[in-house]
Parts: sequence; structure tokens; C-alpha cells
Amino acid sequence: MTEHNKIKNENNETVKAGCVVINEDKEVLLVGDKEGKIWAFPKGHAKNGETLEQVALREVKEETGYEVEILKRLSDVTYPRGQTGELIRVAIFKARPIEKTDEGEKEIQSLWFPINKAKEIIYKNLVFLLEELE
Repeated sequence: MTEHNKIKNENNETVKAGCVVINEDKEVLLVGDKEGKIWAFPKGHAKNGETLEQVALREVKEETGYEVEILKRLSDVTYPRGQTGELIRVAIFKARPIEKTDEGEKEIQSLWFPINKAKEIIYKNLVFLLEELE
């Protein structure tokens, strides 16, 4: 991952955005490491001049290869980052897939999971977002 200037909000939180992408079969799109040990929703850092929606759409496309349509905003996710304690705020949107246009990032994999399976394998602080879909 390349290092870049992080966009901060008025509370000095690093701003990120992403999507919970859900298809017609009620499966959600998750991104994970190559070993399949860590799973989460596609998300990433904001760049100067981007709206939160633009960040979310760009990050889903970069990480998964899917173009998606945002349907609504879900709750934000906030957390302190690992060893640094840096405060992170992620704007999360519910989205539906439009089409897969490329393979996405090579260092990660993206797969569709039934919602119940997704609840078992994603970070525990993200499970509530799946419940917001219902």
C-alpha cells in the first residue's frame, strides 16, 4: 500500500469510506487477505476533493473490480488503529453491484458470502452493519 496524505475531519479522525455490497441473492462482497484469514468490507482513504460517496465507489472498484450503485448510507464505523491509536472514521454505504469490469487489487481477494457466513468471518466491530441491511 502506498503512503499518502491522510484526510482528517474536524475531530482529527482519519476519513475513509466503503460499501457493504449486497447482490440479488442476499450475498455480501467481502475483501480478504490471500490466506482468507481476514475479511472486511471494501474501503479506503479519502483523497483531496472527493466526496464520501466518491471514495466508497472508487475503493470498491479498486479492491474488487466491481462498479456499484450506492443505495443509502449506513452507520459510520469508528475505531483506533492498531499500535498507533490513530482514530479512524469510515463512512459506510449500502450498495448493489452493477458489473465487474476487472479483477481488482492483486494482493487481496474478493468473494461473495451469504450474510450469516459473513457475520462469522468479518471483524466483530462490523457485524452490526449486516444487521442494518435487514
